[in-house]
Amino acid sequence: MSLTSPGKALRAVFDSPETALVPFGALPLHAQMAQHAGFDAFQLSGGMSAWWQGVSDTGWLTLTEVVEHAKRTARAADIPIYCDADTGFGAPINVQRTVSEFIDAGVAGIHIEDQREPKKSGGVAGIELVSDAEAIGRLNAAVDARDKLDSDFVIVARTDGYGAAGGGVDEAIRRAQLYKAETGADVIFYEGFHTWEQAEVALKETPGPAYAVGVPLIGRKTVAEMTTIGQAIQPVAFVLPGVKEVWRLLMQVKESGEATPIGEYIDHLNDGPDSIGWGAMFGRPLTDYVRETEDRFLPQESRRNYDNNVHVGESY
Repeated sequence: MSLTSPGKALRAVFDSPETALVPFGALPLHAQMAQHAGFDAFQLSGGMSAWWQGVSDTGWLTLTEVVEHAKRTARAADIPIYCDADTGFGAPINVQRTVSEFIDAGVAGIHIEDQREPKKSGGVAGIELVSDAEAIGRLNAAVDARDKLDSDFVIVARTDGYGAAGGGVDEAIRRAQLYKAETGADVIFYEGFHTWEQAEVALKETPGPAYAVGVPLIGRKTVAEMTTIGQAIQPVAFVLPGVKEVWRLLMQVKESGEATPIGEYIDHLNDGPDSIGWGAMFGRPLTDYVRETEDRFLPQESRRNYDNNVHVGESY
C-alpha cells in the first residue's frame, strides 16, 4: 500500500508528461481489476454507477448514496479513486459538505459540473447551465473546503458548455478559461465533444491540466497522439462488455428456452492465458488471507479442514 495520499497520487496522474489511461467503471470490483492490471488510478463513473444500480443518470441519487458507493470503491483498491460529484449536490454549503464527505470516504478527487439541477447525463438533450457567477461560486466553495480539509484533494471543473442549449465549442472554451482564471480548480474537463478536432482546439486554449470526453472520441487516438494535443487523461470504459455481453448471454437463454448457453459459457470460462475464472482473485479479503488469519488466531480444534474438501477449485 502506498504511503502517498490519494489526492497526491491522483495529481501525479493528471500531471504525467503523457496522456494517462484511466480505467472508467461502476463497481469496487472494477477498481480492483484496474489495480490488478497495473493502472495508476480508477475513475468511478456517475452514469455507469447509477445504471448498474438500476437508476437513470438524472441526478436521482443523493449525496449520501453516491458517497457510500465511492467509499466502498476506495476501500476496495489501493490506487486513487476519482469520482463524479454531479453538480456538487446543492448550494455552496452543500458543495462544501460534498467535498468533505468524499475526502472522508478516502476518494482522491472529484469533478463538479456547471449544469443546473437536476443534472442530465452528459451528451443528452435538455442540458442547461447555471450562470457564470453561480458556476464560479460552486467551484470556489469546493476549493475552499479542499484547502481547509485536504490540500492534496483534486477538484476538477467540468463544463457541459458544448452540449448545452445554445452552447458549442466556443462556449465550452469560454467557460473553461473563466473557471481557470476565477477559481482554484486543478483541472478542466470538457464533456460531450463530437470530434477530436474540437477537443484539440479546446485543449490548446486551456491552461493547465485538461481533458475532453465524448463517445465519438473513445479509442480513436493513440496515447502519443493525445499527448501531442494536451489530453491529460483518457478515461477507458472497459466495462462496456459487462452490459452488452451479459445481455447477449441472457437473451441466448431466453431465445433457446434452455440453460445450456450458460453451461457452454462455463465450459470456456478458463480458456486462454488471461483467464480469471470466477473472479474471486479480486475480492477482499482474499481467501488465502482468511485461512492464514484463522490459523493465527483460532485454537487448533476450531480451525477448518481445508485439505479434505472435494470442492477445492470449484468456488464461485
